[in-house]
Amino acid sequence: MKRVTNEKKNLNRLAGEFLVASRLTQRGFMVTLQWGSTIGYDILVFDKAGKVAFLEVKSSAQYSRRWILQNKYAFPEKDSIPLSRRFVCCVDLTTGVSPPIVYLFPAAVVAQGLHYFFTSRFPNSPSYHLSLDFKPQGRTKELGVQTVGEFIGADRYIDNFALGVEPVVA
Repeated sequence: MKRVTNEKKNLNRLAGEFLVASRLTQRGFMVTLQWGSTIGYDILVFDKAGKVAFLEVKSSAQYSRRWILQNKYAFPEKDSIPLSRRFVCCVDLTTGVSPPIVYLFPAAVVAQGLHYFFTSRFPNSPSYHLSLDFKPQGRTKELGVQTVGEFIGADRYIDNFALGVEPVVA
């Protein structure tokens, strides 16, 4: 497989962030994109009542339904922001002629998927992959074993912008 350049990775990252921000604003949400690493989230979504959702956006243009995440997503309890306010948007840019697919997972669901795949034997690595079409490690040939996507019910999170934040325009 052809190696992806850093420039292409950066463009894919930006495409994912802009796509998510666009879909949110189309649905009436107020958003702000966070540049740099000030709070560790790419997009903040907020409403007039002061509620905020924190979104990390991950894009994949090389592997369908597979994203690289920092290992902190396997252990969401270590973040000071309430778990109910944190989300991981996984953008699949590999779709070719059809529009990209956006999964908006609560952070707790991502952690469940990672624990299911790695069966609590995490590699000594700063990053892990969330692969929706993979079965848990060591169980790939077993019949009846769910993929990670099946286990976490990934399809119900496609374009599901249930963030606990009210749109400002309905």
